[in-house]
Amino acid sequence: MVARTERSILEGWAKRISELVQEGYAPPGDRVAAGEINAVTALARELDMKVSTLQKHVLTMKKTGLAAVWLGKGAKQGKVPELSRTEVRDATFWKKKHLAAERELAEAEHLVKELSGIRNIPFIIPDWLIDTRAGKRGKSVIGALLSDIHMGEVISAEEILGINAFDPDICRQRLRRYFEAVCIIGQRWSSDTECEGVLLALAGDLVSGDIHEELRMTNALTSHEQCLAVAEEVSAGIRHLLETYGRVHVVVVPGNHGRTTHKPTAKLYSRLSYDTLIGAMVAQKFTSDARVTFQQSDAKDQITPVFGRSVFTTHGDKIGTKGGMGFAGPMLPIVRGSKKIDAQQAGIGRKPDLIQFGHYHTTGNPGHVLANGSVPGYGEYADDLRAVVEPPQQWAYLLHNKWWLRERMPIQLEDPRTPEKPSVRVPAGWRAHE
Repeated sequence: MVARTERSILEGWAKRISELVQEGYAPPGDRVAAGEINAVTALARELDMKVSTLQKHVLTMKKTGLAAVWLGKGAKQGKVPELSRTEVRDATFWKKKHLAAERELAEAEHLVKELSGIRNIPFIIPDWLIDTRAGKRGKSVIGALLSDIHMGEVISAEEILGINAFDPDICRQRLRRYFEAVCIIGQRWSSDTECEGVLLALAGDLVSGDIHEELRMTNALTSHEQCLAVAEEVSAGIRHLLETYGRVHVVVVPGNHGRTTHKPTAKLYSRLSYDTLIGAMVAQKFTSDARVTFQQSDAKDQITPVFGRSVFTTHGDKIGTKGGMGFAGPMLPIVRGSKKIDAQQAGIGRKPDLIQFGHYHTTGNPGHVLANGSVPGYGEYADDLRAVVEPPQQWAYLLHNKWWLRERMPIQLEDPRTPEKPSVRVPAGWRAHE
């Protein structure tokens, strides 16, 4: 005979086995495919009990008739009730949702395979960034924040009253001007220090992409051609930096325009990005050059230690805020998003000493934040918003081991336009008052 207390425990286990069977696990005694488990094994794991021990109790359940709970033989509680119309409708709905999710996951896995070679890229932070020792002159690192290149996009001057124009050729010219300016101006900034090298951040939206229908219609290059073009120009720029400074550490994060999915995702965000692919393409060009190191991963953010402090790099589309706010424009979201990053990182014991991102196409330096402009500059989208006209520009800066963010300057990628002075004509017969 089974004691009353023991029987109560066995009844509970039998009921749980019945629930597991209804959830899809094979009943006790049934064969299962390789890699699968039956209801008894699943329950044993829940109870943290040996499967062999639970099997003995299952035999007792069968002898005492408790097995009818999951076998459904003459046991009232073992019968599966018929579904109501509402339940049938809900079940059909969730089945469709499940199939849609399966298709989306399969597509994502396919895209990951297409972007093969970008996972598990090993990276190390070079010693010259970590070392805090400095002589009398001090140490410095030149920072170059390059984001929102939008290679492949076309901005029509005719559509925005001649304010600006942009296409792949203009993009190449502006990128070359940027790298040249970083080399010339950076040498002046660091002339009184021991310059260790360049921290180059490729902070997302390197391509125009095809996330919007109007971009697919108006882009001058396909997304794949955009990747090739950006990789070529960035690689040439890195070589220029190497000739000037000797060492370059490249940090890569993904942006929203580089995504390969129709809608933004939380999972696989970096792995499904053309920006990450471009970083891998550029890294392959310098595999045999120890002077160039790369930092990128499956994360959407990167933290780089510099002289005992930290630089937090992200694109800006996932800083926890949306677009511009009234007459203040995007500056309020930039400040709010920076505060959210500070709070998030402080919660795990990290406090960024410098936060840098782009996305908003607005140049700003509130506190320890560098918000970046863009390479295309003013376009049709900004014109629709009646946004303030900002020239195409990108940040360059200098980090000092003692003074930290000692120098900074938005590099204008086009010569500033000087507006013509208005001419005033006096009609014939008029004369000035005496």
